Amino acid sequence: MNNEKRDKAINYAFVVLTTMAFTFYCFELVLLHYNQTQYPITGMYESDLFAHIEMALDGWGYSILAVIFRLLSLLPTFAFNLSIAAFLCICEAATIAVTYIFIRTKGLGLKTSIALTAFSAFVMPMFVRSIQPYRYIGYQSPSIWHNSTYIVMKLCAFICICLYLSIAENYHEKIKAVDLIVFSLLLAVTTSVKTNFILVFAPVALMFLIVDLILKVPFKRILLCALTVIPSIAVILFQEIVLFGKDTGNGIVIDPLYSVYLRAEKPYFTMILSAAFPVFVLLVNIVPVLKDTIADFKEKRKTLTHRAFLLSWAMWAVGFMELILLRETGARELDDNFAWGYDFCLFVLFVVSLIYFIKNIKNKKVITTVYAVVGSAMIAYHTYCGIYFFVNLTRGLTFFMQ
Repeated sequence: MNNEKRDKAINYAFVVLTTMAFTFYCFELVLLHYNQTQYPITGMYESDLFAHIEMALDGWGYSILAVIFRLLSLLPTFAFNLSIAAFLCICEAATIAVTYIFIRTKGLGLKTSIALTAFSAFVMPMFVRSIQPYRYIGYQSPSIWHNSTYIVMKLCAFICICLYLSIAENYHEKIKAVDLIVFSLLLAVTTSVKTNFILVFAPVALMFLIVDLILKVPFKRILLCALTVIPSIAVILFQEIVLFGKDTGNGIVIDPLYSVYLRAEKPYFTMILSAAFPVFVLLVNIVPVLKDTIADFKEKRKTLTHRAFLLSWAMWAVGFMELILLRETGARELDDNFAWGYDFCLFVLFVVSLIYFIKNIKNKKVITTVYAVVGSAMIAYHTYCGIYFFVNLTRGLTFFMQ
């Protein structure tokens, strides 16, 4: 009984401290984003937010955020800027909440789930000054606080991932119309915020539908799932006109490695450092995952045992190919916009890799102390780099910080 009371007290104290830290983090987010509304791209609190607001108020914009900013502009100036800061903070806080729920549903305990959620909220590339002098520029990062469309897309896209996994894990038995409608609408909203997510998700989702068809999921259900992208296609067509219409001078071309060399002198190393922990976890899990996946087909299971793991790496691969092969032309050429989808893929990859890492450690038959220590050190440094970056952003430093 004493041990039970002690455990409850420890859990209570942990939750209280976590709530206090989360509240302080949200307060800092509001201050950061409010300050970002005050400064243009070349000043203190440098971000894309100031430019996004200006474009919205000038009547231009491909993102639904432009509409939201125009509506908020009806408020007095101080309230307008504060409301934008609060809105972005709510999106970031909600992303953390959804991440916690996702991790918790994977059978992990309260404290472990909170810790992994905190890591996933801050992970950034493992900074090595001799390889790349900037802590963010030249790397790819799942944690970004200076781009409003990415912040909102990250929340909507991760909810889409969670809904997709929920539908896919059950649609061999049944499928609910309401789930498909909600998923379709949310996918369209996510696309209207930023197109990058559907560009990395749709090809992978199509591949998984084909796999599920082989696993004997009824064709009717596969077709219904495929039709959920129709509203998003309409959104993409509108965005294509706005961004790449004949009068814009913008376009998309195949130009291998242009984007990765745009800001990094050693992109091969920076891309490895950006995904070091997930790659480390992959090396240990790739063989058992492949064995289980082969068994899924041989034993005619109705779903994939490691769907989330396979999905995260497949999306990463598509995002990687888009990043290294494609570039925009015209006024957007130097913006490196194909990196946004890849950055989100890294976020999903880190979340899933953290779950597998903890499960590896618990399964002592297949894991060693060296693996646990090295992996813990890597995620600790990934997280330290993110916290260091965030703290200095709140001090007004540019995201070009060294």
